[in-house]
Amino acid sequence: MEVVGSLAPGGPFWIPLHGIVLLPVIAAALAFAFPRAWYQNILLGANGLLTLVALLLFRQVRWGGSVVQSLAGWHIPVAITLRADQLSTPWVLLTAVFFTGAFLFSTRGTYRDKTFLFLFMVLEAAILGIFLSGDIFNIYVLMELGMLSIAILIMYKQEKQAVYDAMLYLMMNFIAMAFMLLGIGYLYRLTGVLDLQEIHLRLMDLDDPRAGLVPYALIMTAVALKSALLPLFGWLPRAHGAASAPAIVSAVLSGVQVKAGVYLLVRLGQVFQPLVEAELFFMVLGFLTSTAGFLLAIAQKDIKLILAYHTVSQVGLIVMGLNMGSQTAFWGGMYHMINHALFKGVLFLTAGIIIEEYGTRSYAEIRGVLRRMPALGIATIAGVLGITGAPFFNGSISKYFIHQGLQGSPAELGLYLINFGTILSFVKYSTILFGPPPATTPSPRDPYVATVSLLFGGACLAGGLFGSAAVELFFGPLIPAGGALAPEKIALFAATLVLALLTYRFLVCRMGEVLQAVRIFKFSFNQVTVFMTLFFAALLGYAYLVA
Repeated sequence: MEVVGSLAPGGPFWIPLHGIVLLPVIAAALAFAFPRAWYQNILLGANGLLTLVALLLFRQVRWGGSVVQSLAGWHIPVAITLRADQLSTPWVLLTAVFFTGAFLFSTRGTYRDKTFLFLFMVLEAAILGIFLSGDIFNIYVLMELGMLSIAILIMYKQEKQAVYDAMLYLMMNFIAMAFMLLGIGYLYRLTGVLDLQEIHLRLMDLDDPRAGLVPYALIMTAVALKSALLPLFGWLPRAHGAASAPAIVSAVLSGVQVKAGVYLLVRLGQVFQPLVEAELFFMVLGFLTSTAGFLLAIAQKDIKLILAYHTVSQVGLIVMGLNMGSQTAFWGGMYHMINHALFKGVLFLTAGIIIEEYGTRSYAEIRGVLRRMPALGIATIAGVLGITGAPFFNGSISKYFIHQGLQGSPAELGLYLINFGTILSFVKYSTILFGPPPATTPSPRDPYVATVSLLFGGACLAGGLFGSAAVELFFGPLIPAGGALAPEKIALFAATLVLALLTYRFLVCRMGEVLQAVRIFKFSFNQVTVFMTLFFAALLGYAYLVA
């Protein structure tokens, strides 16, 4: 894994980092005594304040160096540390902005009682803590906290299918957390510390480097499940595409929460880097994950499941970029993480409103969204253009950077296949936008719904127009992106789009029985448990071969 962001202490920061993590929970707890309308406004204000603080932290780290703080006056390696560096602060800022947008989007949601909002804020705190924690056991605890919050939010409407999906999500993740806890215990026995920086230093001094491979494989197996990598992604469609999960929950899970898993792939990859270079393993796994994701997405009728399986596919693409051994591809993968949060966020938010409006989740029964709800239709188009890598939109820039890292290698064909599969999936999804809308009068909507959707959609466009500047701002290096708008790139996208349209019209539409067989396929709890064991064995075997 590429080393990004300093793990060493940097400059001072006048705001305690643990305050950033605790602010959502403290605000939610203190405001509980107020009426619901006040409660919502207080939490919205707290998220606005959190966004401002995250922006100040980002500014400090970007131009003043990393920030390291210890709790209770203890010193490293005994102290519980929080670290804000070049790798973590963009995600802290994105998380704060994303949750603020989610609050604005659903100010009048009937499901938004105080308990729901409190759990939503707890989830935000857990995600922020994962990004800022410099202690591997704290990361484990925060992952458990986030897991429990997510499960309750998924089943919050208490519908049978949602409860079933949430329980499966919990069971699969409990097994993964057991793997991680075993790995942390083994690692502590080996190094005597839990601080990530100290673990890294002590692993470098091991007499037998192979002694650290078992905890590496245990921990990374759990992180791979959290990242929804093949074959461990069975939980994600159940969680992100849950029938009764509110739109903001699905949007946050896909836009931010799953990125915490990918973030840990990079962060913990740095920690274990003295022991093993697993770039080839994860690059191949990323390709297989991405391919499986878009194939399963094409087979779906449920619009939320189409989006959920495409989260799997896009995570696979991101992991490919992060593990190609190329600086340009690595930063492309990092930028695609941000882009995916934006376009998948807007797609899940608008999908939730579309489902409420039409009373169905089937793409075949939804038509005329653009005419019935113009603002949401335009925002959906922006999200679709972003995820497919259309010229001038954010996905085109990050995919261009990833492609630059593959140019001339056989894996370049794999990237073309993934791009084609993505476009084909969203040719199918986009059919909901056109055609005659229902004759009934559209339901009245809160103006914030359209505003937030259009802002996210506008960010997809801005991320394409100013891609190089965005990468430089968030991560440091200035990478020219002009080639993404070269005539041959635009022509390639147009040709791929035409091929996808023809494939959908003359092949996909005639594969009903095949698609039905694929559609009913789901990983069971027992299968995922077996796959975790096999994944651990495969990663451990690979690590021993290359160590």
